[in-house]
Amino acid sequence: MKQRLDYLDNLRTALTVLVLVFHTSIAYGGAGSWILEDVDKSELSATIILFTIFTAVCQAFFMGLFFFLTAYFIPASYDRKGAAKFLKDRLIRLGIPLAIYYFMIGPITSWFAHAREQLTIGQYYQEYVWSFKQTFFGPAWFLEASIYFTLLYVLYRLIAGRVSRQPKPIPFPSGARLLIVAIALGLVAFVVRLVYPTGEGPLGLQLGYFPSYIALFVAGIIAYRNGWLNQIPDRLAKTWKWVGIGAIPVLPIVFIATGALDGHLEFEGGLTLQAWCYALWEPFVCIGIVIALLAWFQRKFNSAGRIRKWMSTNAYTVYLIHPPAIVGWTVAFHGVELPPFVKWVIVSLLSVGVCFAAASAIRAIPGAKRVL
Repeated sequence: MKQRLDYLDNLRTALTVLVLVFHTSIAYGGAGSWILEDVDKSELSATIILFTIFTAVCQAFFMGLFFFLTAYFIPASYDRKGAAKFLKDRLIRLGIPLAIYYFMIGPITSWFAHAREQLTIGQYYQEYVWSFKQTFFGPAWFLEASIYFTLLYVLYRLIAGRVSRQPKPIPFPSGARLLIVAIALGLVAFVVRLVYPTGEGPLGLQLGYFPSYIALFVAGIIAYRNGWLNQIPDRLAKTWKWVGIGAIPVLPIVFIATGALDGHLEFEGGLTLQAWCYALWEPFVCIGIVIALLAWFQRKFNSAGRIRKWMSTNAYTVYLIHPPAIVGWTVAFHGVELPPFVKWVIVSLLSVGVCFAAASAIRAIPGAKRVL
């Protein structure tokens, strides 16, 4: 069983590295929200367009896949520990890092990026942190959302435990069912974004993306219970791989046709063609890439050598500490006369290296492994 799950650890490590590369791409031209940006995005360029397509594709699948992988391991943990111990362990594993990020990593990174020349760190905390004028969830919103999902799962299990019926096995969804799910998720996302456009939501949660996050979290639980990862049909995986890849150019084509190159962009939400297309486009890219990655890693990366194991062990900590690394290197290369694409490559590589080294050192602190 351990060997069969090595590919999931490797996939989670790859996604963690992708998170760093994704956030660095926003700093150098891609669309999205990030702590510090080092380019002028008011005028379109080839780099901005390419980075924006890259961030859009990543946003479509990678955090949803994180939720799938998280959920996949939850039922076994609950079965083994019971409700009380399971909930306690999850709150320690998620709650303590969330608090550390919210009150330390997030504010210090933001102060260094934007206010270090105007305010002392103490003044910044007094003005923005302790007053709660500003929130500092940052990438730790994923931990916040995971706590909410965990609480709902425990509640579900406590209620379901009172029901004696045995659920029927659920086979891996067919291509037709995946098609229906993709359309349904797109329509739900479109409706949600009428209220919460992408990038908006309470407590650092961008609710416009949550339909796919919730669906993939539930799918992870169902996948574990029904052995889906051992029965992904090869033909279906290949078909949806090309569906996902083939869908990628559709969005920029529609955007260009509706005036994106002239500055007409209204895709975040609302009753617009761009918003409707974006909402429907995402699930097709998401499902295609998620299934393709699960099948590919199971085939090609189903082993854990020394380096892969070390990276997997430190990946969670890397996710937590990567913002100050990226911001620090972005500041270091500010003013250096290099093309944004070159800076992106350099800052990405340096950030990945520093984060894994720092994560390993942090986890060597007594008691840290209990949390990280």
